[in-house]
Order: sequence, then C-alpha cells, then structure tokens
Amino acid sequence: MLAIVLVGGEGTRMRPLSAETPKHLMPIVHRPLLEQLLDHLRMHGVDRVRLALRRPGEAIEAAVGDGSRLGLRVDYTYEDEPLGSGGAIAHAAAGWDEPFLVCNGDIITDLDVTALVEAHRARGAELSLSLHEVDDPSPFGVVVLDAGGRITRFVEKPPRAEAPSRLINAGTWLFEPGLLREMDGSRFNRVEDGLFPRLAAEGRAIVGFRSDAYWIDVGRPESLLRANLDRVDAETAVAPGASVAPTARVELPAVVGAGSTLEAGAAVSRSLLWERVTVGAGAVVRDSVLATGVIVGAGAVVERSVIAHGAVIAAGAWLVDEAIEPRAYVAPAAAVR
Repeated sequence: MLAIVLVGGEGTRMRPLSAETPKHLMPIVHRPLLEQLLDHLRMHGVDRVRLALRRPGEAIEAAVGDGSRLGLRVDYTYEDEPLGSGGAIAHAAAGWDEPFLVCNGDIITDLDVTALVEAHRARGAELSLSLHEVDDPSPFGVVVLDAGGRITRFVEKPPRAEAPSRLINAGTWLFEPGLLREMDGSRFNRVEDGLFPRLAAEGRAIVGFRSDAYWIDVGRPESLLRANLDRVDAETAVAPGASVAPTARVELPAVVGAGSTLEAGAAVSRSLLWERVTVGAGAVVRDSVLATGVIVGAGAVVERSVIAHGAVIAAGAWLVDEAIEPRAYVAPAAAVR
C-alpha cells in the first residue's frame, strides 16, 4: 500500500527545539518520531512511502534515506513554496491510481491502520478519516457523524463552546484516487478548510473511523515531553552509553539519552534528556526538555523549562518556566527563580 507522510511544517510551535532539529526527527524514547511513525505504517502493510517536504528538508532525507533500513521504499517530493495539506497531497500523489494513506508527520499513535483500511473498503468510502475523542476539540478539526458513521459536518478549529462534538480529525486519512481530480497541487490549499468540509456538506462517502488507541499530536515541547513519558519504562529510561553516577537518581518516568552524564547527586525526574546532556553534581532537572549537548552546572535547578541545543546553565543557577535558545549561556544572576 502507498502512503504520503506530511512533513513540511516549519515547527514554529516547537521552538526553540526546532531551531536545529526538525520536529519530525526529535526523539521519542531514543528514536526519531518519524522513524517510529514509518515503523507503524510498515507493520500495517504499507510498503511505499512518499515524504512531502518543504525546502530545506535535507536533514530528514539524510536521516531516512531510501527507507531500506526500515523495510520500506521511501521517496520524496519538495515544495519550493508552501502548498498546505491539500496542495501537498495533490502534488505528491500526482498520477497515482490506487487508494493511498496520508498521515500527519507529527502524530504518534497506536491506531489499527489495517482495521481502518478494511472498514474503508467495506463501506465503499471515498475518504476515511481516523477520529479521536478529546476533552477540548478547539485546536483540531471537529466532526459530526450520522448513525452509519458518515461524516455529515467538518468544522476546523471551532471555539470550544461551539464545537459540535468532541470527535477530532486524528491525522490519518485514506483517499480513493478519484479525489485527486478535485484537488489542486499548484497552489496553497488545505483539505481541512476545503475538501473535507465540502465532501461532508455534499453528502459524499466521507466516513469516520473511531479509535480509542493511544494518540498524541507532538507539536509543542510539552507534548514531546508527554509522548516520551507516556511510552518510557524502566528498561528504556536510560539509553545505552549514558553514564549515571551511583548517587545520581533517575526518577521514572524520565528519559536519559545516549552519551548523557548524570554526576554525583544529580536528580532527573519527569524530563526528557536528548543525547550528550550533562547534569552536574547535585543539579536537579524536573518536568523539562533538554536538547542535545546541554550542560547543567553543579547545583543548578531546571524546572518546567525547555533548553535548546548546546545551551549552558551555570552552576548554581535556578531556572523555572523558561525557554532557552541554542548555545545560550545562563548565568546564576540571570536565571529566574
């Protein structure tokens, strides 16, 4: 089966972490998010994937290559100007004549894609959307279903009080190829604002596939942290090659990346440490994300903060609810308590 994975977003919501690493390559328990998504597709019968990228996207292409390492055939399309989800799909799928999946590249889910495909075929659908129920649907596309599971209304990002349901578009879609005739790959357009609401309003065979599977939109540092803490366990918390002093503490859930060092008396809890992070003697890191190469000096405290690549938090500093840019130096007097 064919699939398109949309990885063209700029990652602005993931700043400052996305300044040096595309969000699709950020770690989920020691493996890039995108690699885990591709693994999930392969497990459900996908054998060919096209990654829809914007320039510059070479870091993603370098990381994934031709997909053979993951048991897939992977190729790429590039947008010189933003095309939006609709333009990107039409551009990437031009000439295809068989059904294809489309996935948002910043989603982690245990969705049963095989069951979605089977339900799509059984219903004779033109388009199937995976759906997930949330408490606050306002940041997402919200759907209304009839008794047979057809989507009768699609509203993108309604105010919370006006949302017609709590069922949201969960970012995995199955298209029949005939829909490509109704899509434009030459200009910016979004299926969430155009195609999906129109098909619903026209009474077309656009159906919902409800799932209670694990699902998270990894679009912000806090959701990146949550995804890691949700999926880590005692065996995977500390990566091979990390060094944890006998008197240091890793309080689960927490993730400590390869090449990281926790010195004597250091404590890390509910946090994500990427690779080659140093937490100095007696330092404390809580509820935080520390990117590759960050150094936390002896006795410092980092709490509810996001520290980008290579930043240095000086010994004795106290940092709470802060976002620190790459390569920054935070002196004790400049820190916030």
